[in-house]
Amino acid sequence: MPNSLAPLRFCLILIPAAAGLYVIPIDHYGRYTLFILLFLALAVLGRFVSASPVMMAGVLLEFMVSGWLCQQYGLLMVFISLSTACIYLVLSNTPIRCLLLGVHFFVLNVSLQHDDTLWITTANLLLFMMAAFVGILVHASGSREETLRLYDELKRKHYELEDARSRVLQFAHQVEGAAQAEERTRISRQLHDDIGHRLIRVKMMMEAVIHTIPQDTAKGMEMLHQIRDQLGASMDEMRSAVKRLNPGKQMTDAYSLDRLLEETGRETGIRTGLRTEGLPYPLYPSQQVVLYKNAREAITNAIRHGHADQVEVLLIFGDQEICMEVSNNGKVVPEEALIADSSGTLKHGMGLSGMLERTKVVGGTLDVRRQAPFTVITRLPVYRKSEIV
Repeated sequence: MPNSLAPLRFCLILIPAAAGLYVIPIDHYGRYTLFILLFLALAVLGRFVSASPVMMAGVLLEFMVSGWLCQQYGLLMVFISLSTACIYLVLSNTPIRCLLLGVHFFVLNVSLQHDDTLWITTANLLLFMMAAFVGILVHASGSREETLRLYDELKRKHYELEDARSRVLQFAHQVEGAAQAEERTRISRQLHDDIGHRLIRVKMMMEAVIHTIPQDTAKGMEMLHQIRDQLGASMDEMRSAVKRLNPGKQMTDAYSLDRLLEETGRETGIRTGLRTEGLPYPLYPSQQVVLYKNAREAITNAIRHGHADQVEVLLIFGDQEICMEVSNNGKVVPEEALIADSSGTLKHGMGLSGMLERTKVVGGTLDVRRQAPFTVITRLPVYRKSEIV
């Protein structure tokens, strides 16, 4: 029996039993009280019985006790008999449930056979109303339990996905860190092998110059020029190695939207602008490359096909995504020039299909706003480093 039906069952026992003391003319209060307590004991013991045979025996015994009460004390005891329905109507075995309902119907009618037909009809109506009510409660309880089970399952899957995403991000950072460590090892070996040996050679040449200048000034000066060239080459290699030691800065410089807009304005003479919204945060190199190349392609299309003389780039840093809007004041390209077929595939001639493919690789989306100003919108999902457990 579900816990939600326990209060109903005991109310159907205690309230009619108490009311019977004042409503029903009772000759032997002791016998009445004994049978009420017996039925109540059966109800309490039934809450601790889970074995089907024992439960069936308890239900049949309740039928007998409640039938005797109905026969002796009338219609008011029918409510005590109805309390037994809270036991067998919640069984999952439908044939057993229907069989016990039939037995209950038979016992109830036999107990009330000497009463008026109206009372018997009322008792039967109450029994079937009770069966319908309990059935509705059981169905609602089952639906609620199924909903809670599905919710728990979804929550568990969500936690598993979050954990898997965190592990993937951790693995990506470990791979990135391992690659950077390998690059640093290679650069340090290069510093030792190439630059170190060159500096040793420069030191030896300096010692030779010290002995050569007093005897042959021209040759000494020539050697000094060679030393200068050697030091210059060493400094160039040193700068290159230092840049490779800081790949993040090198990536930022190579794919800088500021530099792209500055060079575009200088080379083409159009007006350019860059605006940001939200609090900027560092992006992964793949995201920087996608944003840079999409912006470059959108600017090229704006100049070549839209004949624009002004381009604006808006970067919106959100919690879940970064959005880049590249808009221009050029003419709007007709819709048929952007869509190849009914599936919405973008034509290659405008370069938009390449932008779309590039964006999909990192899980982003690409939209085109055809109202003036013509705008190409790139949205990329972002995972902040603070989210990694």
